[in-house]
Amino acid sequence: MKTNRWGFGFVAAALLTLMSVGAGFAADWAGQYLTEDTKGNAFTIVLGDDGKAAGEKQGHAMEGTWTDSGDGAVIKWTTGWTTKLSKDGDAFKKTAFRPGADMSGEPVSAVAAKKVD
Repeated sequence: MKTNRWGFGFVAAALLTLMSVGAGFAADWAGQYLTEDTKGNAFTIVLGDDGKAAGEKQGHAMEGTWTDSGDGAVIKWTTGWTTKLSKDGDAFKKTAFRPGADMSGEPVSAVAAKKVD
């Protein structure tokens, strides 16, 4: 049986390109964001390239993980809360959901966020 090496090479190259594009998009979310918590206090969120999230508000450190949802970065905090960072035109928006809440429902808060790093 004869195999088509050119075809296999093309498919492999295409898959690698798609994987790197997806990884590049996810990496675009990595960085530091300044926003507010649900009470209006300053809230800093850091998304690492490794999928880890860290936060700080009112001297309280937070930990979690984040994933690229296609239209934003979804952060699952160890507290049970979920935060979503998304694009809002040329700016960013942060929405917060209580533990166990469905993200298709109404968020507890929706405020502006600024990517600083």
